[in-house]
Amino acid sequence: MSGLELLLNLPLPIITDILSRLPTKSIVQCRCVCKTWLKLLSEKEFATLHLSRSPMCLIINKLDFDSSSGSCFSLVELEDEPGHHNLSVAGMKLILPCSCDEDGLTIVGTVNGLVCLNQRKYLHDAVYIWNPTLRESIALPTPEGVRDYPNSISYGFGLSTKIGQYKVVRIFLELEKSSRRILKSICHVYALGEGSWRVIGDCPYLNSCCSHGVFLNGNLHWLVADSNGSELISCFDLEKESFGPFPAPPELSKDFYLTSFGLFGSYLSVCDNTSDFQISIWVMKEYGIKNSWVLEFVIDKWSADLHVLSCEIVRVLKVFRDGVILLLCRDDILLSYNSTRETLHQFAVHKLIKSFDDRMNEDSSPDERYPRIEALEFVASFLSLKDFAMEAVETKNKTGRHRC
Repeated sequence: MSGLELLLNLPLPIITDILSRLPTKSIVQCRCVCKTWLKLLSEKEFATLHLSRSPMCLIINKLDFDSSSGSCFSLVELEDEPGHHNLSVAGMKLILPCSCDEDGLTIVGTVNGLVCLNQRKYLHDAVYIWNPTLRESIALPTPEGVRDYPNSISYGFGLSTKIGQYKVVRIFLELEKSSRRILKSICHVYALGEGSWRVIGDCPYLNSCCSHGVFLNGNLHWLVADSNGSELISCFDLEKESFGPFPAPPELSKDFYLTSFGLFGSYLSVCDNTSDFQISIWVMKEYGIKNSWVLEFVIDKWSADLHVLSCEIVRVLKVFRDGVILLLCRDDILLSYNSTRETLHQFAVHKLIKSFDDRMNEDSSPDERYPRIEALEFVASFLSLKDFAMEAVETKNKTGRHRC
């Protein structure tokens, strides 16, 4: 009896346990072995078990200056062993949703292997929920509020932890052109499985939106400036579907031009590059407690040779187990910072995603080959979008053809 026959004859719970430990690409191949395995690997129970064991990766979107080429998504594995922080291409270019144009796509957020994409160009404003592992996608309907200068639109994607419902939040601000005074503010919520946007009402704490919402602990968070300037972070409770103020770092400036907001591992963090001399990384050690904001790291720009990035946004992408931090600077430079040794190592971004860009010119200078990118932590998942009622799910196979 062959090894495959022995495996096929094992009890299904044991087969499930074994297959859930395989690399994601191998599991995708196992779905083609037989109908029994396809059914087994399509169950919610398997998706949940695999998700608990799925390693953390980075999902990277190459933002090309040439708009005709569109976006190029790839998955990158992270080696997280003490003293080793290598990045390696995981093996395949990610196939984008069926309905969307590749031009103008940005990542709103990722939760449990589901990715929320926003496509914005001219007056066009589209939102997609995408599972790149299963190549499934949902095109959300267009909500009220036109994306037109000087109007502002920001999104957030998260999970209401109590009821297990995935939600997209859209904040629309209609601004007066001369004074940029807010004329109208509308918050919409789209819950997967409902099939339509719901109007929540005004955004009482928002005076200006900054980037996409950061998801943590069942809430979405934005850097904002409210009407009286008392707090610089606004929190949207995905369970109650309401806004509220949230404590910010004590030294946070209202000028967000060189400040990024994100996660530092499992904590909220602010990376402030407004100083001419240092990069400050604030971390909230106890969620929601104002006094728990700690100035965790101060990177001296001059000793670390970062003075060339004095007028650029710096983002925290990943915190490794031994405390080394992966940073994205100016959307085109990846750096790992060793806080113990106060040293920096630069990753060659153009080499990292070179295999996904056949148009790369080998004869060009290194500066010309550096692509602009955006990146977020990501775990591969077999959670099917078809499990959500009321949703029209599109699927692409390897050739890009639609499947039923």
